[in-house]
Amino acid sequence: MAQLWGGRFTKETDKLVYNFNASISFDQKFYKQDIRGSKAHVRMLAKQGILTEEERDQILGGLDSILADVESGRLEITSEYEDIHSFVEANLIDRIGDPGKKLHTGRSRNDQVALDMKLYVRDEIEEIDAELKKLLEALQTIMENNVHTYMPGFTHLQKAQPVTLAHHVGAYFEMFRRDRSRMADIRKRMNTCPLGAGALAGTTYPLDRFYTAELLGFDGFLENSMDATAALDFAYEPACAMAIFANNMGRMTESLLLWNINEVGISRLAAPYCSYSTIMPQKRNPVALETLRYSGEWTYGALMSMLAAMKAYPQGNGREPGFVVSLYYEIVQRMIDSAYLLEGIVRTLEVDKARALQVTADGFSTVTDLADAMVQHHDLSFSAAKKITGRVVTMAQQEKVSIHAIDSAFVARAAQEALGMELHMTEQEIHHALDPVENVTRRQVIGGPSPARVQEMIDKDHGAVERFEADWRSKRAYLDEKREALLHTMACKAAIKGGWKSDERELRVLVDKVQSGEVRFCPHGRPVTVQLTKYELEKMFKRA
Repeated sequence: MAQLWGGRFTKETDKLVYNFNASISFDQKFYKQDIRGSKAHVRMLAKQGILTEEERDQILGGLDSILADVESGRLEITSEYEDIHSFVEANLIDRIGDPGKKLHTGRSRNDQVALDMKLYVRDEIEEIDAELKKLLEALQTIMENNVHTYMPGFTHLQKAQPVTLAHHVGAYFEMFRRDRSRMADIRKRMNTCPLGAGALAGTTYPLDRFYTAELLGFDGFLENSMDATAALDFAYEPACAMAIFANNMGRMTESLLLWNINEVGISRLAAPYCSYSTIMPQKRNPVALETLRYSGEWTYGALMSMLAAMKAYPQGNGREPGFVVSLYYEIVQRMIDSAYLLEGIVRTLEVDKARALQVTADGFSTVTDLADAMVQHHDLSFSAAKKITGRVVTMAQQEKVSIHAIDSAFVARAAQEALGMELHMTEQEIHHALDPVENVTRRQVIGGPSPARVQEMIDKDHGAVERFEADWRSKRAYLDEKREALLHTMACKAAIKGGWKSDERELRVLVDKVQSGEVRFCPHGRPVTVQLTKYELEKMFKRA
């Protein structure tokens, strides 16, 4: 049983207790983050003179070899180890001996665990952002292709007023765009480094927390050491945002299911997202949507468990964080899979434009405009016009008269029965009011469903997605640039120590060229001994 705290006790931990407390089954997923954090910590220790450069390079080389062997399958993470931190450290010591025992200098498992979890959460936020981007792009394509696809809008699952499919889908686009924005806000808020906090009270070593944070791409560090090791809102805040995302997906799923039923038939799912009955050949079951529908319920339950686990969590590290982040892992994986599934459904959705128009025209979804025509052309109050229009609908339903058969005589009779008044509308006024295409086209208010307004929204949405993506790219590029700059600085210092024979100006020119990408190698024949890992040497100085 490999344990970082093994020196504390004289007796072996009970096997049942060990298995109950062990987290290796879950936190082995953090092996990349654990090694990444350890490498930054070791570089900082060497920079501060706590480790020698030789020890630094031995440890970095060992960590790189562990990472390579795990990813190639040559090294397996097993339950022999209590957690991923024990696994990495034990294997490091096996490979490089005593220098590996210095990896944990100036660090507790508490701030190490907090770091691994933060790095993992940040990585997964970026992954779900990529899936959200694909979903938004698929929705944009549906919108662009259906600006003139007329369909009924629903309230209370009853036909309400005509809109376009592009307008309806655009509502979901806005919801998912807010989901993406929420995740970006959370990433910015949680992007602070806990390393250097120790167990809870910091450390006596002269650590450079700024340097470690910068190496790992953080915007800063959590200043209060107790907060740094015990804060878990960085996990359940994105989980809350993902629950909202699940809710939004559920709402779109319901719309797709409604459009898919035979009685509506506006759209249907592509074959790969359906199943078929073993005895009823006419069945084409939208099972992918049903799977999406219950993803939300599962997510809400997991989120409640996270919040309940943390409600009485005191300051100072305990066992709850591992449980909370394991639930976060389940939530984020389900949401990534759900976003992937919904994107595929949207991208391959089969839309029946003729059927959508027929469903719109066959109902009474345009009669509001009939009332508006009475107000605009016959000087009625809307209250009076609504009563007459209501009587038109009642009479048509009772007498089984199609909306297409309503004429001036029918409207005049309804006005007489409803209010005892004379009303003479022209056939043209009635036709224009009840025609679904004209009905939608008239709705020119900003944000309305008219094709012109919807096209404006599509154009604007394209710009918004591109700006958002550019902002993400700039942030990632900035973090990459900072990491590269730090590595180049280390290379320069090491080169000078190694006996660079030219003057400082020539060295600066070389560094500038390396940073700009013009030169990615050290000129052959220079007597330079650069004390960096093989990976870093290849990255900065090897011929392209």
